[in-house]
Amino acid sequence: MHQTNQSEENETCVRLEASASFGIDPSSELPRLLDVISDVCNEYGTEFGYNSISNTFPSEPSKVVPGALGRILVIDVHGIATGVNVDENEFISEMKIGISQQIDDCLYSGLLSQPVLLAFQSAATDNTPDSIIEKEVNDYGLRDGLDASFYTTHDNKDDDNTFIPSSHIKMDGAIIETVGSPGQTHFDTSSILVFDNLLDDTLRKRLLNVVNGISEDGEDTSRDSDGPNPSRWVRGGLMDVVDNDSDGSEEDDGPCWGLTEEAIVDICFHDHPAINEFEAKLVQLFQDFIVSRLPEAVLGSCVSPLTANAPCHGDSFDFHIDADPMQVPPSPWADVFGRYPNRSKGKPRFVSVLLYLNHLWNTDEWGAPTKFLDPPTQECYEVFPKPGRCLVMDQDISHTVVAPNEECGKRPRYSLVWKLILHPKSVGQDMTDLSCGRGKLWPTPQLIGSAIQH
Repeated sequence: MHQTNQSEENETCVRLEASASFGIDPSSELPRLLDVISDVCNEYGTEFGYNSISNTFPSEPSKVVPGALGRILVIDVHGIATGVNVDENEFISEMKIGISQQIDDCLYSGLLSQPVLLAFQSAATDNTPDSIIEKEVNDYGLRDGLDASFYTTHDNKDDDNTFIPSSHIKMDGAIIETVGSPGQTHFDTSSILVFDNLLDDTLRKRLLNVVNGISEDGEDTSRDSDGPNPSRWVRGGLMDVVDNDSDGSEEDDGPCWGLTEEAIVDICFHDHPAINEFEAKLVQLFQDFIVSRLPEAVLGSCVSPLTANAPCHGDSFDFHIDADPMQVPPSPWADVFGRYPNRSKGKPRFVSVLLYLNHLWNTDEWGAPTKFLDPPTQECYEVFPKPGRCLVMDQDISHTVVAPNEECGKRPRYSLVWKLILHPKSVGQDMTDLSCGRGKLWPTPQLIGSAIQH
């Protein structure tokens, strides 16, 4: 006797109905989107209707999740037993994947302008756009803020230079489209910030111990001159770019020494007071924003939010970018926030934070700067390692590590990298100014290459 499973029952009794759309042009994009869903449903033998769909266009910006795209299609699911979680239903999950893949095809072919958040819900549910967006954000951890409770409080006097950069560089200038203002453009540049007082030497040492798998307050008995510890480091160990066939660059899966898989899990997911303390400092540095680690739902599991590297003499590297919100792959992140130029007004900003962790670094003899490229002019700017120095850079800026000079021997240049997202706290917030009220104390930006041409 054949026993019908849950998936087979769903296939014969489930009926889908588009009940509402938000932020989707009803004259052009909505009909295409409904046709795509109809085609997928036909393949699955599932009934799909949309005769009573309501449409809100344009939609109001989300006040709960500033920066959210707000393009939502609500699909009511009929035929699911009362009390069953629609999101956990195997058949519905399979359908959603199939529909999402077809939507991606429409995006790449230009039939749709931006991704769409599909909200499957039981027919009796009455969700608002904000509640739908908030649920997706919470389900995938898209906006989980760093914990500031570990920060050692000080009085933040005006003469405190902890949060004042030593230098501020702007490069890679370009005229780009203005998000939310069709037909308008503005001049944009990427930024590099160099902080020499953000990380004290005690915290630097503790972070280096964490990277090397040593007790934070312990003594590292290994010698830098012998090269990275092979029990903690491995050649080609870095796994934090989407395309693993790329360039072998500083944060790439290439010839550079990277942490083992177990070590990456350790620094990312195990509790380390030193990491907690520095992340709390980052929250204070960027106090006008919600600071979050790069979620897995943006670029996938191959890109870890924290990583470390140890380039040595003889290594070779190419220029690369860490990420660009304009080029994120199909993902829950893209469905909620869309694709847009980094630093766009009111949209999450992608930045990376790099710490130089060596106890000692002889810049004149050993070299190994982080080099930044201005693609329009091919001009470069170099920032040299210094114990405890911190770089903050836009993730869409082209950069590379330069291997240490021969005089350095086998000694690695250790660095620890955070991939972060700065979320706006309010609708339409200016995302270009990172000074967070300290601008009068910040140095005048140094313009490089195409940033001068405007």
